[in-house]
Amino acid sequence: MKNKHLPQLDGLRGVALLIVVLGHIIVFSFGFHNLRLGFVPPVGVDLFFVLSGFLITTILVRSKGQMHFYRNFYARRSLRIWPLYFFLLLFEFGFANHRLPDVAIASTAHWPIFALYLQNIIYPGPQPNPGVLVLAITWSLAVEEQFYLIWPLLVARLSIRHMVAVLGVIIAFAPFARYLVEAAGRDSYTFPLCRIDAMAMGGLLAIWLIIKEPVGAIISKNGVLMIAAALAGQVICHFAHISHYVDKSFAALAFTGLLAIALHQSLVIRILSIAPLRFTGKISYCMYLSHAVIGPLIFHYLPGTSFSRAATRSVLVLAATYGYSTLSWFFFEQPILRFKRFFPERASAIATSHQVA
Repeated sequence: MKNKHLPQLDGLRGVALLIVVLGHIIVFSFGFHNLRLGFVPPVGVDLFFVLSGFLITTILVRSKGQMHFYRNFYARRSLRIWPLYFFLLLFEFGFANHRLPDVAIASTAHWPIFALYLQNIIYPGPQPNPGVLVLAITWSLAVEEQFYLIWPLLVARLSIRHMVAVLGVIIAFAPFARYLVEAAGRDSYTFPLCRIDAMAMGGLLAIWLIIKEPVGAIISKNGVLMIAAALAGQVICHFAHISHYVDKSFAALAFTGLLAIALHQSLVIRILSIAPLRFTGKISYCMYLSHAVIGPLIFHYLPGTSFSRAATRSVLVLAATYGYSTLSWFFFEQPILRFKRFFPERASAIATSHQVA
C-alpha cells in the first residue's frame, strides 16, 4: 500500500456516517425505539473505529523514527478533533443552557468530564437530561482519544512483531473485558477496553498491508472471508448464548473485511470514490456532532406522530445537517487544518518486511 491518499476511504467514512445519522433520524423521528432498527447506529460507529485504527496505525508506523514524531502526530490530531468538539461543548454549556432548553445540559458541573474525554467511563446521567443526550454521542470520540493517547507511545517503542502481538491481545481480550465489566455492574458499551478491539483490527490490517508479510497479505486481500467468518461466528455464538459479549467483535471483523475489499476490489473502489460519498466522508465529523443538536431542535418545532410529519422532520434534519456541516468545512475546519503544514507527516523506511523483528 503506497503512502498516498485513498479517496475510497473518504467514501467508506461517508457510508459509516450515513449509517449512524440516518439510523438516529429514522429511529427517533418515526419512534422506532423498540424495533430492531435500534442496532443500526451503533454498527456505524464500529466502522468508524475500524477506519480510525487503520488510518492512525498507517500514519504512525510510516512516520516512526522521524523527528518530532509525537509533536506532529498529536498536533495534527488536535487540529482535526479539538476545534469542533470544544465548540460543541461551549455551545452546550454556554449558549444552550441560557437559550435552548431543548438541548441544554442540566448542570455545568459536568463540563470537566467532557473536556477530559472521560464521558465513556464516568457517564454524567441521567438519560432524561436533554443536553446529556446531545453529548452522549461523544462517547465514541472519548474512546478514540484514549486510543490516540496510548497507541503512539507503544508504536514508538515496539517492533512490528510486538505491535502485532499487542493488537492481537487487545482483540482477544475484548469479549472477556465486556463480561468482566458487566459482571461488575457497569455498562460495557462505552468502556474503552470493551471497544478498542475494532481499532485494533483496523490497525492490524494496516500493519499487514505495510510490511507485506505473506500470511498477513493473504488475509488482508480476502475481505469476503473475514465477513463470512464474522457472520458464521455470530450465528454460532448466538446459539451458544454468548453473542452479547462477542457481537461487537464480529461486527468489527466484518467491517475490517469491508475495508480490505475497499482497498483491493476495483468495483467497490469506484463506488466508494463517487463525489457525493467522498464529500460526505470529508464533512462526516461535523455531521456526526451536529445532527445530535439539529435533530432535537427540529423535532421540537415540528411535533407530531403522523408519517408525513416524521418524514418531513427526517428530510429537514438531514438537509440542515448537510448544510451546516458544509459551511463548517469550508469556513471553519479547512482554515484550521491548513496549520497542519507546520506538523508534516514524513514516511520512514520502518515498514519494510526485513524490519519485522
